[in-house]
Amino acid sequence: MLKIDTFVKTKTLKKSKMKKLYTLLSFVLFGFAANAQCTDLVISEYAEGSGSNKYLELYNPTNSTIHLSGYALANTGNAVDSIGFYEFWLNLRSTDSISPNTTYIICDKDADAAIVNAASFTHEFLSNGDDGYKLVKGGTFTDLDADGDTDRYEMANFTVVDVLGDWQGRPSGGWDVAGVTAATKDRVLVRKPAYGGNSDWTISRGTDAMNSEWVVKANEDWTNLGKHSSDCHPPVATEPSTAAADPTADQVDVISLFSNVYTDVAVTTWRTGWSAATLTDTTAAGNDIKRYTDLNFVGIETTGGNSIDASGMNYFTFDAWTPNATSYRIKLVDFGPDNAFQGGDDVEHELTFDMPAQSTWTNHTIDISDFTNLTTRANISQLVFAAAPAGGATLFLDNIYFSRDPVLVYNVADIADIVGLDADFSPVNLDTLYEVTGIVYGIDYQGGDDLTKTNAAFTLIDATDGVGVFARGLDYVVKEGDEVTVKGTLDFFRGLTQIAADSITVVSTGNAINDPTDVTSLSEDTESDLVKFTKVWVADTADKVWPNNGNIDITNGTDTFAVRIDGDTKGIAGKTIEFDTMNIVGLGGQFDGSAPYNEGYQLFPRDSSDISEWVNMTSVRNVSIQTSVYPNPASDNLTVVGSTKWESFVVYSILGGEMAAGTLNNNNLSVANLNNGTYIIKLVAGEQVGVARFVVSK
Repeated sequence: MLKIDTFVKTKTLKKSKMKKLYTLLSFVLFGFAANAQCTDLVISEYAEGSGSNKYLELYNPTNSTIHLSGYALANTGNAVDSIGFYEFWLNLRSTDSISPNTTYIICDKDADAAIVNAASFTHEFLSNGDDGYKLVKGGTFTDLDADGDTDRYEMANFTVVDVLGDWQGRPSGGWDVAGVTAATKDRVLVRKPAYGGNSDWTISRGTDAMNSEWVVKANEDWTNLGKHSSDCHPPVATEPSTAAADPTADQVDVISLFSNVYTDVAVTTWRTGWSAATLTDTTAAGNDIKRYTDLNFVGIETTGGNSIDASGMNYFTFDAWTPNATSYRIKLVDFGPDNAFQGGDDVEHELTFDMPAQSTWTNHTIDISDFTNLTTRANISQLVFAAAPAGGATLFLDNIYFSRDPVLVYNVADIADIVGLDADFSPVNLDTLYEVTGIVYGIDYQGGDDLTKTNAAFTLIDATDGVGVFARGLDYVVKEGDEVTVKGTLDFFRGLTQIAADSITVVSTGNAINDPTDVTSLSEDTESDLVKFTKVWVADTADKVWPNNGNIDITNGTDTFAVRIDGDTKGIAGKTIEFDTMNIVGLGGQFDGSAPYNEGYQLFPRDSSDISEWVNMTSVRNVSIQTSVYPNPASDNLTVVGSTKWESFVVYSILGGEMAAGTLNNNNLSVANLNNGTYIIKLVAGEQVGVARFVVSK
């Protein structure tokens, strides 16, 4: 049993002295209102169970440690009668303290082991269900007759911090609380989170469950023992709900043990046999993380052929999340040139992080030079994480890696800022490292669908301009509509400004593509832009087939320009030229071998949908439109309204390109193959012509 500093039992007070005491207590009750919720100790839980299963729980709702020197528990034992009553005064142990957001339990020394093991203090005179308690601080205790047996005394000048019951007499069976009769007998009371100490028991106990500060629980329901919930300290999350921020260092500058961002090296084990911890592989917001519970220390090994050569690295990084660790440590161990444990050349160093942030991800990027005793780093084979309280801490880890200062520093820029030209139309910032983000346009002009080819070429367009991208040896599969970040060197090939990519990172997919810009000629202004020519035709009428990886001249009657048909262009390369007059959409390019680089401009169609028949819409627009269709907008099928039985139809884009044609079946046709947009349908039945406008929306 823990030692009790002071225990005084007094009895047989005369009525006159008893009146004086009640007058004092009345002053205390009315002179000190209930404390603010987060400023002082509170009785957070009370239990009066069978036998000796009795305890009082105190809770510290403040942000500072409270030392118990000067605090005491005063309680009544018997009801007031003609003889008097018993009074107890228990000074709490002056060397004890209660940390912020933690509890302090006072229990009967013969209580159940589960209670005793959680207790900080034992006391053999706890309530029988009808004994009132006051938690007080300060004050004096005086033996009035100076006979040493303290049967006459006076208490004065103390502050009531909290109460449970009162000193107005023993209630029959116990006090009613929250509308429950005799709730302080054979039950457990738990303070609601919204309340702190209250010196007015009438207000504190309330008349029903709604206005009481207490929750009445069943006999010997100890589920809340040692863990109080308070609005002063909202409940601490025990699991991370968000992922740690993604690292931004480039893969080329990283040796990663564990991260979803990088390619990781092989790790021999994430929990050695000599570890004192439990390991669980889990996730947070879809991101893989390591969870160590009951953590004292855990060894992570990269031994033998898996040892890490970090001699060229500048930093060691890890992200940590803990709900309860008061400190954690990280030790790096290098097994030395013999790459063997305790071979005589091992070196190690440990760093400690005290009072870490709770329930939030904390990034630790540590200069390796801070591991001062880690004099060699070519054979790092152990990482040891430890935490306090030993065996009771939980630690989540992510993004564990070594890194170095970037070998390459890229300038983050808009595309318009990097494509400035000199007098010879050559980039003024040639060979400068850039990082740009934009939307992918076009196909892969360096391999198409052949995924065994790791070269890629496409156009990247942001809100300011466009630029060509050429990648060699990267795994990116070109997909129009991807938003990507490209890092690389500003390059120049045959008049075309481009970025020679070192890395390509996909930011998002399925982004909208801009409408093409209407133009009548090609120039520097159309380079790496999506443009459209309207009403053009093949300059040489002898040309009947599109080239297979070559150029063909197209004209509008005034100007002639080159269309480049890449061998990877689906549906065009080597195919018959279908239309005499057409509209062509494509990406502006250039192929010019000498300065000044102001010739050789080309247009690159992306696929067969970029070439459509030009239709003179004048006659169509002059027809009196008396036809309607439904549904409008349509998604799958379209029905023509009216009694006329239409025989055939042609669907045009709003720009005049023919998109579909055929015969109608009971005035119905399918539009399932059309993309979202506005269209015009021309209907024919003998000499009759009808026109309707409709929208496709899926």
